[in-house]
Amino acid sequence: MRNVKEWLGLAHHDAQDAPAPTPAEDLPLNYARTLSWLSLVLILLTSLGLSFFMSNSARQTLLTKQEDFARLLADNLNHQIFRRFALPTILAHGRIALRQPSQYEHLSEVVGSVIHGLPVERLRIYDFSRLVAFSTNKEDLGRTGLAPEGLEDVLRGGPAQVEIISAIPDWQAPFNIPLARGTFVLRLLCPLRGEALEAGGDPPLMGALELTQDITGDYEQVLAFQGIIVVMCLLSSVILFALLLMLIHRSERVLAERMSRNRQLENELHSNEKLAGMGRVIASIAHEIRNPLGIIRSSAELLQRRTDKADDGTRRILDAIYDESVRLSQTVNDFLDYARPRQPRQDLVDVNLVLDQALAFLEGEWHRCGLRLERDTPPGLYLLGDKDLLYRAFYNILVNGQQAMNGPGVMHVSARHEDGNLILQFRDSGPGIDEAILPNLLDPFFTTKDGGTGLGLPIVQSIIVSHGGQLRLDNAPEGGAVVTVTLPAAPPDRDGESGETSPEAAPKETA
Repeated sequence: MRNVKEWLGLAHHDAQDAPAPTPAEDLPLNYARTLSWLSLVLILLTSLGLSFFMSNSARQTLLTKQEDFARLLADNLNHQIFRRFALPTILAHGRIALRQPSQYEHLSEVVGSVIHGLPVERLRIYDFSRLVAFSTNKEDLGRTGLAPEGLEDVLRGGPAQVEIISAIPDWQAPFNIPLARGTFVLRLLCPLRGEALEAGGDPPLMGALELTQDITGDYEQVLAFQGIIVVMCLLSSVILFALLLMLIHRSERVLAERMSRNRQLENELHSNEKLAGMGRVIASIAHEIRNPLGIIRSSAELLQRRTDKADDGTRRILDAIYDESVRLSQTVNDFLDYARPRQPRQDLVDVNLVLDQALAFLEGEWHRCGLRLERDTPPGLYLLGDKDLLYRAFYNILVNGQQAMNGPGVMHVSARHEDGNLILQFRDSGPGIDEAILPNLLDPFFTTKDGGTGLGLPIVQSIIVSHGGQLRLDNAPEGGAVVTVTLPAAPPDRDGESGETSPEAAPKETA
């Protein structure tokens, strides 16, 4: 028998040695995290590149617009200065002499009427001696050394020159908003020409015109537009990455759950295969030893009755033979019950009556051990199930509690309705359950008792699960072990249909 139990115990050890569920970090989707980070970097670089390209295009468009405006204004100034100042002055005075206040004021009026209301910061006219002949700032008149580079080419009739003058580097501008006035200035240097006096002739060159515009405000708007583009690109990239990461995490979680479920199914299949083999072995064992064991048991019982006058040694031997035959018979029954569980009937069962029968059977032994019962089970506890199987489950739980207390103690039995279920609790006043072995108590063939089969609680669990319930083992906060049984309650229309009657009020305390 011992060899048989050792062979059957392989099912339990194989289940314990089964590989643990794969953690989320080792899942095949782990590469997706690296891919997500690479995608984030790629999206950020692409977004930044696109944003800078768009902002630079906008800035270039602004500068081109400002240059075109400056050139158009310079052409208008050339026309107005020649028509309204140069030509009348030459006709009236024979030559242009801006040192004369009247001529200077006349030119100033012409220039002022043209640039009035326009964003012109400063206007200068250089003569051929590189002196400032006219300026909107009178302090510049007659000064040398103010001529910009390229003035020589312009005075020789070269093309107009446009330049952006910035007080700070371009890369610092976004970090200095709002920008101070004059931070970015556009300067146009072009020839000051008149109009051809004869058809087909060349227009006379009268000097060089320097036009300065403050474009800081427009440049600031471009920088703000650039900042909005960059922020929106970064924000959209982060949102896209967060969605991608969330999708990956969800996929990992779903994959982990499926892998765990698959492993659980594999373990159950493995266990079922073991149980099938165990059933075949047990059937063979039962066939081989059950009948001889019954003969030994009945023979020992018959000899016990016929040996009233036998000596004590003979009586002890017969008692030992009878007790061991009973124990072996119970062991065979345990194996059969676990290997070939019976499908429960669906009768209406009064839980109080089942508890009454189990407690009545144990009452005498509990009285001798000094055990006390505290019971709080209200009437009306009905469920659909098999009365005999439930009796065995409750009986095993009560016996386990008795063995755990191993002497005087208190067994508290309570029951209640909760969310369509019956919740039964069996709490003893024993030392409780060692936390190290608590997860293994429902494993088949696991036992801490000498001579135990380790099938008592697994059979109880099999019975409870076959009734659609759950069995939970734990330690009570006030001490001792607590066994919680959750079973589906009978539908309301079936309550009270049982032909059996339960007590009106269960006893709160019995010896």
